[in-house]
Amino acid sequence: MTKLNNFFIKVKSANLKEIKSFSKKLTIFLKKSKSIFKGPIFCPTKTSLINVLKSPHKDKDSRDQFGLKRYKEFFYIKKIYKSSLYEILNFNISSELNVIIC
Repeated sequence: MTKLNNFFIKVKSANLKEIKSFSKKLTIFLKKSKSIFKGPIFCPTKTSLINVLKSPHKDKDSRDQFGLKRYKEFFYIKKIYKSSLYEILNFNISSELNVIIC
C-alpha cells in the first residue's frame, strides 16, 4: 500500500446540516484508516442578498430582500493510503454538497 501526501478536501454547500453530517462521516473514516489529518476547518460564511421591488409602478421604497448563505469547510490530509482515498471518492455524497479533492 502506498501512502499519498498533502491533500485538501473542500466541501461547499448552502445546507449546513449536510456539511456537518459529511464531515462527521469523513472524520470517523479518517480516524479508522489511521491517516494524519487536520479538520474540519470552517471558513467564513458568504451571504449574498438580492433586493426585488414589490411593485413595478410605484412605491420604490417597498422592497423584498432574499438571501443565500454559502458554507465552506475543508480538511487538510497530511498522509493517507491510496486505497483509503479511493474509498472517500466512493462515499455516498448528497447532491447538495460540492466536494473537491485537490
